[in-house]
Amino acid sequence: MWVRLINEWLPRIRIRIHLLFWVVIGLSFVTGNFTEIMTLFVIVIIHEMGHVAAATELGWTVSEIKLLPFGGVATVEEAVASQPLDEIIMAVAGPFMNVTMILLAQFLWWAGIWSADWAEFFITSNWIIAGFNLLPIWPLDGGRIVQALLCYLWPYGTAARFSLGTSVVFAAVMLGLGCFFLNPNLVMLAVYLLFINMQAFIRFPYQFIRFLMEKYIAGQEHLPLRSVSLSPDVTVKEAAEQLRRGSYHLFLIRGPEGGLLAEEQLLEAVLFQHQRDIAVSRLL
Repeated sequence: MWVRLINEWLPRIRIRIHLLFWVVIGLSFVTGNFTEIMTLFVIVIIHEMGHVAAATELGWTVSEIKLLPFGGVATVEEAVASQPLDEIIMAVAGPFMNVTMILLAQFLWWAGIWSADWAEFFITSNWIIAGFNLLPIWPLDGGRIVQALLCYLWPYGTAARFSLGTSVVFAAVMLGLGCFFLNPNLVMLAVYLLFINMQAFIRFPYQFIRFLMEKYIAGQEHLPLRSVSLSPDVTVKEAAEQLRRGSYHLFLIRGPEGGLLAEEQLLEAVLFQHQRDIAVSRLL
């Protein structure tokens, strides 16, 4: 797996470095913490490579890795319309790498290769990075896991909007705690997470269109069948809101002039025929 990852995927992945990353590096020189800061970023990169390895095994395309002042984000192209379980596996892969590094550090400490102080710093750093990433805030790993779990209960649009809305609330609470305890690092993290979640919420209509397009391109007839019963006067747009990740939908239109409507027919009407506001019964 790792050989294929290095040979096939890494040359195609763009690595973007946030401007504040360089500010943190500069401050580390001034404060004499360069080794510690660089160690943290190595941990972050290994964490992100766990995501990349999992995405590779799932057949997804990782387009870029963003290095931020307090972590990293791997951007995956095929994640929107995929199986929720695949999303969970991909999200868990990052913290799994942190646990692996913790076990390795414990071994190096017991073997006398690392000092107790350095092993403790390395282990603590991994726990902090893994724990932070498992917070239920999108796009952190925990937020992705929560959103994927919600997709088992609700259609994608409902699950994603609820996930982003709760992420805004959690980020706002984090910001309040950071201000109360006068913690600048927590404030910076909260402001960033609050900004990207509000931005994602505003841009969600475009994200939803991407979800619909990925379902249409994938041709997911091989997925488990889910039947959806609809009133004949429900609009095409409202019917599209019933679509879920990891399922192929067959719509049962009730009434004397009702019938069956396949998922691809609905997607064509939404994406290409500009028929979002007509009744689904007119597609029969």
